Amino acid sequence: MSPLLALSLLLLAIPIAWFVRRRRARASAPRLPDGWRARLHARVPQAALVPAALRERYEARVEAFISRKRFIGCNGLVVDDDMRLTVAGLAALLLLRDDDATLFPAVRSVLLYPAAFLVRHDEPDELGLVDDEPVEQIGESWQGDRVILSWEDVEAALAGDAVNVVIHEFAHQLDDENPWSEGAPPMADYTQWSQVMQREYERLQRHRRPPVLDPYGAESPGEFFGVVSEAFFQRPVELRRHHAELYALLAGYYRLDPAAAPPLWSAA
Repeated sequence: MSPLLALSLLLLAIPIAWFVRRRRARASAPRLPDGWRARLHARVPQAALVPAALRERYEARVEAFISRKRFIGCNGLVVDDDMRLTVAGLAALLLLRDDDATLFPAVRSVLLYPAAFLVRHDEPDELGLVDDEPVEQIGESWQGDRVILSWEDVEAALAGDAVNVVIHEFAHQLDDENPWSEGAPPMADYTQWSQVMQREYERLQRHRRPPVLDPYGAESPGEFFGVVSEAFFQRPVELRRHHAELYALLAGYYRLDPAAAPPLWSAA
């Protein structure tokens, strides 16, 4: 076979192979259920925080999330359409910026457990010791390719619980997209972000019983970003009252103003 003919066949094979892969990807992508937009807004109260001007973008992010991410049930949990819609609906709240079409690029799979799960960690602590006992978790975010969630705790967030494991773990994914710092997702200018977040992080470290933020946020700048993101969506009015600068910073980043919206849940 002449080199010219071989090159021609190779160039012909490239678009054919691309077309076959694309057809397979489309065939394997999960189909969204009928009336999924109505079901999304009925199941996820936090979707009401998205203003009309951003609703089309929000729903497009939800659709893309379901189409591109694989959902896996663990410990006997069978993942259904409503579970996919719920996780995607909460995660997409973090993706309303103009430059967020990347859609958590590192995440390929979402693993759902029925409730809190046990995890063994091989990383040594500050003393160099490794604990053999498993630790109970409600969520984990891996820098590799997955996010792991307790479905029981996902549902608790829908009912108004202060903990929102989906927001928390996917905030970690945003954080991981910037490998040069912790607690700061990618952005053009970090000046204001660094000043406000550092000041509020140190403030949380000093307070034993903070009125809004979970003390777990004092563990590290990364956990602080996860905790304040949870509070922004689950307790926005309280966050704005006690941490006005922090609230304004997150409102600008997430393109939302949840404290100005009607309450999602009645006061306890």
